[in-house]
Amino acid sequence: MTIEQSRDARYGFQAPAAATSSHNLDHGNHERPSKVGTPAQAAGEGEGEQIATASELASALQATDIVRIVVLSIHRELGSFGGLELARRLSAGGRGTVLIDLTPEGSVGGRMSLPPDALGYADLLSGGAGLADIIYRDHYTSTHVVPTGGFEMENAEAADLAHLGQVLDAFAQAYDYTVIEADPLDIPELPALLDETTAVVIAGLPHIDDRMIDVADDLRMIGIEDIVFMPMVRR
Repeated sequence: MTIEQSRDARYGFQAPAAATSSHNLDHGNHERPSKVGTPAQAAGEGEGEQIATASELASALQATDIVRIVVLSIHRELGSFGGLELARRLSAGGRGTVLIDLTPEGSVGGRMSLPPDALGYADLLSGGAGLADIIYRDHYTSTHVVPTGGFEMENAEAADLAHLGQVLDAFAQAYDYTVIEADPLDIPELPALLDETTAVVIAGLPHIDDRMIDVADDLRMIGIEDIVFMPMVRR
């Protein structure tokens, strides 16, 4: 996949303008709740654990105040990347979307054919790159992507996580949606990524398996009760 690097000015970059689309839902008359996990309620589930496909979730998000989505993809070794799928669907719907790869091995960047030495968040954190230098564009959609650059949440210090929070706040000002692909092993550090506008998603196989349930249990252990299960449909 060819990646075009974004080099714009605002916050060191400029988010893509939201395109008009005849498929966009009109939510002008909807009440916009802020509760984490609410997007999947539009997919027909009750409170707590929800189930929604990437397409359903992308549509349902537009009726909520959720603008940051943390995705834990359970089966990345099988090429299943829920964050990438969701980000592309949001972009295809005309929403300015940035995807941040926080997996320790940089698996999303690899999936999108970014070079292994591509500048990423770790370079921004160290001062070796500016924000515009670490933002790339997906060739197939208008999704912007930030590779990890070797950053590992497991080894991050409090100051590193605070810096990451500031970057996420900047993205919230420039994009409609920020999608974060994180590693299930980094759940203890996950609270640093969360605010009142965040939803947590577990992406996996077309059916919910034991690994997805185990991750959901780990999330509950740190107080995250509202979880969206996102089965990845095989093509």
